[in-house]
Amino acid sequence: MARILFVEDEAEVLNTLNAFFSREGHQVLAARGGKEALAMAERRLPHVAVLDVMLHEGPEGPDGMDGFEICKVLREKGFDGPVIFLTARNSETDKLLGFEMGADDFVTKPFSLLELNARINASLKRTGGVRSVFRFGDVTVDLDNYVITRQGVEERLSNREQELLRYLIEHKGKVLPREELLTSIWKYSPNVTTRTVDTHVLNLRKKLGDDAQQPLFIETMHGVGYRFVAEED
Repeated sequence: MARILFVEDEAEVLNTLNAFFSREGHQVLAARGGKEALAMAERRLPHVAVLDVMLHEGPEGPDGMDGFEICKVLREKGFDGPVIFLTARNSETDKLLGFEMGADDFVTKPFSLLELNARINASLKRTGGVRSVFRFGDVTVDLDNYVITRQGVEERLSNREQELLRYLIEHKGKVLPREELLTSIWKYSPNVTTRTVDTHVLNLRKKLGDDAQQPLFIETMHGVGYRFVAEED
């Protein structure tokens, strides 16, 4: 299932979107303004973004950003997934501007949740969907099936190992502090510490056949956290 970023300033609408798409099995990132949305996308890259064009609190939104500006910044930061705009206006000018900024679709308010769901699914299908299989040398990672295959031998991933490995791969090349990994994967459960992260990384390295001293996959940033460094074939 997809990770969907919704940006909508009307709390009731946002809550409805969150409830519906969570029930559909998606992971929902729900934000009422641009800065909040960009911070969420920085922590966990979405697969698709659904942005309200007109954010009503303030001149252009709660923090001065409308949907077009949010899209522009997301694209500048490297987000290449589908973008769907929600708009109360059926303006050709708006649509032309949106498509120039990299929009994939427009949905006019009021809309049905089933229609929006269909449009999200169609946009993901057009862009290749949510990736789950990655190949690095003689290693294949199948995240949907919780399996690492190395030299023909399968290793099963636990739920946490799968979540951690997905997060590392999705943020390839970025230094990820242990605290960020705790927040994103373990939600700062009182029963876990930074050693929990280290233990799970150790387990992943064993299953990937990685060497901590000469890492091909997960590099230790001493005193900070970890970075995924493998390049896909």
